Amino acid sequence: MQNESNKKREQFARDGFYIFENILDSPILDRLRRCTDDVLARQAPAHFEQHRTTGSMVLIDWAMAHQHPVMAELIAHPNALAALQQLGFDDPKFGHGRIISKPPHSPPLFWHEDGRFWDDPVSYTTQPIQCFLMYYLTDTTPQNGCLRVIPGSHLKRHALHDKIAPGHTDELRTFANPDDPGFSRADDEIDVPVKAGDLVMGYGSLLHASHANQTDQRRTVLTMWYYPDFVALPERTQATVALAEANTGDAVSASADIQALMEPLRIAYAGEAEPIAIQWTPSEELK
Repeated sequence: MQNESNKKREQFARDGFYIFENILDSPILDRLRRCTDDVLARQAPAHFEQHRTTGSMVLIDWAMAHQHPVMAELIAHPNALAALQQLGFDDPKFGHGRIISKPPHSPPLFWHEDGRFWDDPVSYTTQPIQCFLMYYLTDTTPQNGCLRVIPGSHLKRHALHDKIAPGHTDELRTFANPDDPGFSRADDEIDVPVKAGDLVMGYGSLLHASHANQTDQRRTVLTMWYYPDFVALPERTQATVALAEANTGDAVSASADIQALMEPLRIAYAGEAEPIAIQWTPSEELK
């Protein structure tokens, strides 16, 4: 078992992502679909106009998890924690998440990486600071907007690093310029189609995008951001993460069971180390 875990960790570190199958069962998937459909129905039209390429970008914070128990159950799902443990992460912490739902006949998502700790030397190693855990609520294909990634781009500089805009610009979000390099195809990209209930785990610094949704059905993913090895990070990194993630939330509306479920995943740093400035663009150290 230990040898198998080592192989998974090695693949994760090499490729920048790993797929765990059948993490969520049908009952919780159905509850998540109902919950996200309800949350999306309450968003203003302007929200969707501002996020044409993602479809939506609704924040999943601790307050939402306290309000919607199914979100708390997802954040602390035992199968997800077991998957993290298989990669050697025994004490992960949760930051925040997003409901990202591509409507029918919507454009592709631009190439980007979500690393925001590029002034931290740890970002240039195989020790992850921040990872995404993606749960698609429908089966995905290139036709309905499945994930695309460039394996290894979390550790090795790619031509796109010097072509794409830093951050999620308004022009990219609204698909103002379809000819932008962010919407290009890369020779070494691969598609990552998955089944509903599978888990795609990846480094935050991995270059990724998605195909356009050419179907008549919504394609929703819940992207949850964890700090899988928080307790093993250097103190300055812990201080930076704690400052970046204000995951206090209003626990008044949450049951004692929900609070107990989520409390072990709370980010906490009580030291005096100086935080490192947030930096969204990799330096020349990424070679």
